[in-house]
Amino acid sequence: MSVAEQIVGNMLSKALEMSNIAPKALAQEINYSVDAIYAATAGKRRIPTDAHRNVAQLHPIGGLAIAYQETGYELFLPIEGDMHPQNVIQRAMKEDHEADRAMEGLGWRLIDKLRPEDLSGDDRLAITSAAKEIIESIRAEITMLIAWENQYKIELVKLLTETIEKEKAAIKAAR
Repeated sequence: MSVAEQIVGNMLSKALEMSNIAPKALAQEINYSVDAIYAATAGKRRIPTDAHRNVAQLHPIGGLAIAYQETGYELFLPIEGDMHPQNVIQRAMKEDHEADRAMEGLGWRLIDKLRPEDLSGDDRLAITSAAKEIIESIRAEITMLIAWENQYKIELVKLLTETIEKEKAAIKAAR
């Protein structure tokens, strides 16, 4: 079992725990065996493709688990540690400030650079540093949203899916 599989399993377990849904109930809903769900929570197998939508609807951590499982992008991993609302707000603000600082001057630096070959070593370093800071900022903001969901039950899944539905409706109307 790989580290990534263990992380996904832990995230699935947290999603089930936070949603108060028993593995048996999820298994019945998606027509899988309870053993398959327990194996996924133990990191011994992938979350079944047929279960992706259901797992994502359990809790935002479920959706992040699927995104991480399918991409391997650490962007989808909430930051571990103290989840007190004040602390996650401060962390998000700090990471956002660091991302803003890393992007200062990038507009002018890249104004006439159209291809990778146009970049100097310093340009590449500046972009890479900014990208890393942006990733950490996004992770901090995701962590903050998860903490708010856990603490205040803001119906984050509903907020996320409503946004998508509004975008789909706007695209349909534009056609």
